[in-house]
Amino acid sequence: MRFWLVSLVFLAVSLSGCSDTIDGKGIAEPEVARFHENLKRRDFDTMYAATGDEFKSNAPKAKVVALFAAIDRKLGPLRETRQINWNVNTHNLVTTVALVYQSRFEAGEATETFTVRVRNGTPELIAYNISSLDMLIK
Repeated sequence: MRFWLVSLVFLAVSLSGCSDTIDGKGIAEPEVARFHENLKRRDFDTMYAATGDEFKSNAPKAKVVALFAAIDRKLGPLRETRQINWNVNTHNLVTTVALVYQSRFEAGEATETFTVRVRNGTPELIAYNISSLDMLIK
């Protein structure tokens, strides 16, 4: 009897993170859409405020807001974006989703990588990377 109870508890704990793993990509994608909408509106403060603590601890607000402003200044408004890759990884019941987008702006193109942590069905942007030759040479 005790064996079955312990097994049942272990199974419940093991499966508790499965929903985030199975649904991780679908949970993270709207976070990227919100990011892009705020970028279109030039609402850089809201973009920074929506990031997770890990993001904020790695990059001071002034520098991140300056990066967002530089993206807008150098590349112009976002015109189109297309997801080109994704990955979901769960380790120690923590789900991390990496979403890669090919984005076309008014004045150039970029590859954007979003890393989103998903906990209990809630997305949190923990890293953002933009790679753009067009942005570098302007």
